[in-house]
Formats: sequence, C-alpha cells, structure tokens
Amino acid sequence: MQYRHSVTVAYVDFSKAFDSVSHEKLIVRLASYGICGNLQEWLRRFLNARTHQTRVEYSLSSVIKLLSVVVQGSGIGPLLFLSYINELKQSKAKL
Repeated sequence: MQYRHSVTVAYVDFSKAFDSVSHEKLIVRLASYGICGNLQEWLRRFLNARTHQTRVEYSLSSVIKLLSVVVQGSGIGPLLFLSYINELKQSKAKL
C-alpha cells in the first residue's frame, strides 16, 4: 500500500515584521513585564529618536520620524520584537 503525505510550507518576511511594531504598544507590553523607570525611559528614547530619509543617487527625500520600527541590526532589536509578539503565541495556545 502506498502512503501519500502532503507538506505545507509558510515563508515569513521578518524584516517587514520589524517595521510594523508600534512603539507605544511595545512600551505598554514591556511595562506588563515589569520594565519601568529608567530602563523604560531609555528604551522609549531609543525607539522614539529614529528618523528615515531615502536617497536615490543624488536626490534626498524629506526626513520623517519613524513611529513603528524596531531597529534591525541592533543588539536589542530582536529581543524587543520577541517581547512584542510573545503574546501572539500565548493567545494562539488558548484557542
């Protein structure tokens, strides 16, 4: 007898996911974990002091303030992102 199995694969672009983290929601999430005081203020300033400008050859766009980005390439960025999405895993487990 021949067995047939199927496999489903899902690819996720995590670089785009880092760009969708709301700073205010992240600060609230960190507070729920007990992160407050000087550390919370440092993280708030770390997140809120971000701007973006695009350059194409010799042309520059206007500078804009970023409201929903966890910095990729930083040491703390992945930890902040995981803290932000941790509740998603727990919510899924309750279903």
